[in-house]
Amino acid sequence: MARVSVIVPVYNTKKYLEKCLDSLVNQTLDEIEIVIIDDGSTDGSIDILRKYSEKYTNKIKLISKENGGQGAARNIGIKECCGEYIGFLDSDDYADINMYKDMYETAVKDDLDLVECRYKYIREETNEELKPYGYVRPYKNQKDMFKNPLVSPWNKLVKADILKKFEHVFPEGLIYEDTSFFVKMIPNIKKSGFVDKEYIYHILRGTSTMNANKNKRVGNIFPVLEDVISYYKDNNLFESYHQELEIFCSRILLCS
Repeated sequence: MARVSVIVPVYNTKKYLEKCLDSLVNQTLDEIEIVIIDDGSTDGSIDILRKYSEKYTNKIKLISKENGGQGAARNIGIKECCGEYIGFLDSDDYADINMYKDMYETAVKDDLDLVECRYKYIREETNEELKPYGYVRPYKNQKDMFKNPLVSPWNKLVKADILKKFEHVFPEGLIYEDTSFFVKMIPNIKKSGFVDKEYIYHILRGTSTMNANKNKRVGNIFPVLEDVISYYKDNNLFESYHQELEIFCSRILLCS
């Protein structure tokens, strides 16, 4: 059984794939499973993915599907992976080779449900390091996790049992899927931890999904927040977290 499974959705990122995959196959954690979901790429990404999967048969599991979006691809990865902890990496980003070993050891030592790390935010065109977004830090408690968190999954390890037991998945067909996934997970994170190192290199590209579909993104936020509120109500959690949810949702609608 793998210690860590890293889920990598891929859609037309041929230019960046080798750097991303090299950062995973060379991790200092030996017991790592890399679950790659090719989401119907048309740019030749699949050729690179096949080359790596054939070379690293003991580490890489390659799944191909028709295009359905990042959320759907990640959900397939959650079903297919077998690691004790699950991480996610975008296929145009890359990780420090010590990331998953250090984060896994931290998680196991303290029996954590969630562990996070810092990241570098880099503009592709100029290689300029930008100010990170989201307040990445150790959490005091569950309610503190609502306060301007980095909802993106790529700087996190989550205990697999949490995701599978509570059936945490990404909403499909929406751009703000990270927001829903993270906020719905909060009540089930009983113990979290933090590694104070910049382990992820997150690249700002002008052609990325989040930057190329800004008008669509604004419209998506309403069904995503409705999905979050419905989850809390359906699971009898709304009264316990209604103040935090109100502040969280208001901040997104007014400030993001």
